[in-house]
Amino acid sequence: KSFIILIFIIFLFPQNNSYSTLFAKNFEDYGLISIMYHRFDESKYPSTNIQLEVFKEQIKIIEEENIKFIQPKNFKNSLYQNKNERKVLLTIDDGLMSFYKNAWPILKEKKIPFILFVNTENVGTYNYMNWEQILELHNSDFVEIGNHSHSHGYLADENAKKIIDDIKTSIRIFNKKLGHNSNFFSYPFGEYSLEFKKIIKDLGFDY
Repeated sequence: KSFIILIFIIFLFPQNNSYSTLFAKNFEDYGLISIMYHRFDESKYPSTNIQLEVFKEQIKIIEEENIKFIQPKNFKNSLYQNKNERKVLLTIDDGLMSFYKNAWPILKEKKIPFILFVNTENVGTYNYMNWEQILELHNSDFVEIGNHSHSHGYLADENAKKIIDDIKTSIRIFNKKLGHNSNFFSYPFGEYSLEFKKIIKDLGFDY
């Protein structure tokens, strides 16, 4: 795991100028790196938690290396403009309170764009953000509230009807609470079947 992280850091933040120049010459399009977070300063859940000081350091490195934060509200243009610039998209899954209390103030102060993926069934329950807090983010011009299903169940193995019912429920709630559904969908647990993928496309998600 540490070796993989080291490789990631080397490619994202090359320190050697000659290496950076060589890399830029050989690649006309840097593409996009996406970094996903869940919990902030919740040491009880180490597999999905990041210490806040580490998060602050990551943001500092990205800024110092002049890596561009992708604006999700203008995603297509942000992605395809200036392809030879390094770009990063920040995403946060689940809408947990530790994000709202610990990381949101940092991102808000710096106006750093990101996507918060929300599973609608858990909104307002213990340890999760409520709709008032989500609306606070939604009303910021640098934040996108993405769809993360309704139940956050493991849908990859489910039949089409159950998947459709779950996602349509989340879409109805998005429309009611935020006025519209998101163009962005994040698969629960990051896993999907080909049928699941087709359903998401058919339901109108772009990304």
